[in-house]
Parts: sequence; C-alpha cells; structure tokens
Amino acid sequence: MTARRLHLIATIAGLSLAVSAGALVVYLVRRPPELGVIAARVGDSSRMLAVTGRIEAEHAVLVAPRFTGQLTEIVRHEGDRVVAGELLARLADPSATASIVQQQAALASREDDLGQARRDLADVTKLVASGAVAASELDPARLAVSRASHDVVRLGAVLHDGRSQLVLEAPFAGTIIRREGELGQVVGPTTTVFEIATVETSRITAEIDERYVRSLRLGMRAEIRAVGTDEEPRAASISYIAQAVDPQTGAATVRFSYDTKPEGALVGMSVDVDVLVGTTTGAVTIAREAVGVTGTSTFVLVVAHERVERRPITFDDWPATWVVVRSGVAAGELVVLDPSSAVAGAHVRSRLEPDAF
Repeated sequence: MTARRLHLIATIAGLSLAVSAGALVVYLVRRPPELGVIAARVGDSSRMLAVTGRIEAEHAVLVAPRFTGQLTEIVRHEGDRVVAGELLARLADPSATASIVQQQAALASREDDLGQARRDLADVTKLVASGAVAASELDPARLAVSRASHDVVRLGAVLHDGRSQLVLEAPFAGTIIRREGELGQVVGPTTTVFEIATVETSRITAEIDERYVRSLRLGMRAEIRAVGTDEEPRAASISYIAQAVDPQTGAATVRFSYDTKPEGALVGMSVDVDVLVGTTTGAVTIAREAVGVTGTSTFVLVVAHERVERRPITFDDWPATWVVVRSGVAAGELVVLDPSSAVAGAHVRSRLEPDAF
C-alpha cells in the first residue's frame, strides 16, 4: 500500500470521527430538559383545617375604679379565688372621702326623721282607735313615714355609690388571674387593677380565614394540643361561629369547647387546633404547588408522550399539601410540580418524584 493511499485512509477516518463527535455534541445540546413530576393520586381524602388558637376563660372581667384615686390597700392577690362582692382593694380620694362624710350625715339625719315619723304614726293610730281624733289624721302621718322611707332608701344608695369610689369589689365569683395595681399607685377608670376569670371553665378561640370558615358547622369535631408539645391531643368541638368577618383581618372568630378540660390548660396559652371538616371518597389529588394561577383561572401542566400539555382545572382550594381536583386531571397522569418551568407543547423528559411530599 503506497504512502499516498495510507494518507487518504487516515484522512477519511479522521473526518468520520469528527462527524460522529459533532453529532454527539448536537444530541447532548438538543436533549429535552428534565422536569420533576408527580402522579395524580386517587383515594379517600380528608379535609383537615389546622389553625392556632388561644385558651381563654369563658367569663373574664377587667376591674378598674370608677373614679381616680390612690391604692392604699390591696386585700386580694393573683391566684386568689373570690366571691361576688368581695373586697379586693381600697383607695384614697380626699374629695370622695369628704363627700361620703356629708352623705353619711344626711342619711343619719333622715333615718332619725323616719324613726320619729313612725312613732308619730303609732301615736295617731292609738288616738284614732280611742276616738280622740278623727281617722283623717292618719293620712298625714302615713305620708310622713312614706316620704322619710323613700329618702332613706335614696340616701343609702347615694352613700353606697360614694363608698364604691373608695373600694374595688369582685364583680362575680372567680379567680384573680392578673393583678396590675401596686400600693401607692394612682389609678383611674382606664387603669386595670385586677383581671378576674372563671378558670374552671375555659374555651379555645381562633381567628379563621373567611375562605374556610363557611365550611365549618357547630358541633364539628376537633383535636387540640398545646403548641410545641407532643402531648396527646384533647377532643373538642366547635361551640361558636361568628356571624361577621373582621374587615381588617378577613377572619371570623370561632370557638371550641373541650370535652374534658386538660390539666395545666392556662388562660392565654397557645394551642394547635385540627378540625376534621369532611372526607371525599375516591378523590383525585395533586400537590398544591403544582397548581398554576393566571388571573382568576387555575391550571396544571401535564406531561404525556414527552410533551407538555396545559390543562385548566377546578379544585377544592383548601390549606393542605395535597388538594382535591374536581376536573382537568385523571388519576395516574403526570403533573409538573413547578407550573412555571415549561410551556405548552415543549418536548421534555419526566422525573417522577413519588416521595416529594
């Protein structure tokens, strides 16, 4: 074989290798992108609403004085159980004290008048009975007793009202859960000195988004546990649903009642609340993050035969990782996890992620 022929063979072989390498580069560059997908599931799907609530007493009152004064004595303290009308604290107010002295004097004077009027009526009654005076003499005596009695009642109420300026009393039977006032402090109608609550009976209050509150009904079952704990959940039920939504927060107040109040459930404590709203049998579900939104329309990207198809869908908009699809996707179809990662008609490869959620 001549040198020229050998040179020609080598040249042809080199060109062949170059063409093959170029084809490989083109193949690698044009290889379809890979997208993470999930298979639409089918089965029974429970709608659970998870919210954070707070334990509160069924009855709680902030106690403040009706008028401004200085705290001179604190009789009851935080944690104490009290009964209705029990003395909690005393105040000093020079002007109120002077007024009370005058009210006491006026009441005492009128009580003396009432005593005299009753004695006069008794005397007149005897005289009428003996025939010494006419029966008509009884009317003025009775009127005097009636007027004096009314005045005593009125002045007694005024005195009680005046004295109430100088003391704080429990408005109902309960437990003092907070005491803010200190000896020597000047307090007034806007100053909370005590907070009293019925700690034996408590409830849980949560603010729930208006999108979900319409699905709730009185008596729905719930499970409640303290935030950040692994304690066994306590059974409860919905006892109250507000009939108005707060325009500032877009939420409505919902309350829950324990079946049995747990030990250590303190007023003000945060709790996790799980409400079982309902169960859908044979539901098709997909990951919430696979749902795309354009204006008021929702869609998903479905991969079939390595091509992307955009599908409009309807689904239950519920705060859960997986949502129930009502139309647009069938069980087993491959749905792109990121609806912004491709466009309709694109040629792609699928990477099934069954354990993504």
